[in-house]
Amino acid sequence: MEIKSEQLGTSLIVNLENVTDKNAVLETIQGCADGNCACSTDEYQKVEAMQILPGPDSIQLNIQVKAGEVIDPSCISECLEPESLLA
Repeated sequence: MEIKSEQLGTSLIVNLENVTDKNAVLETIQGCADGNCACSTDEYQKVEAMQILPGPDSIQLNIQVKAGEVIDPSCISECLEPESLLA
């Protein structure tokens, strides 16, 4: 799975390409959106809103960041790595 992030103003766009186990990744993302991240990070507390756009073998996250906050894209990548999904 390839993870690419791009900061656009107050939005963080995360593109996940070549996703093999999309359901597991979507469950992980939804858990973080609900405040129950499987990984040890507080980055999800900086999220104002998140739109999840699944494709055939990809997922795009459009994350609206709370005012005055910045999300570290590497934390998102760490939480979505396949090893994290096994925890």
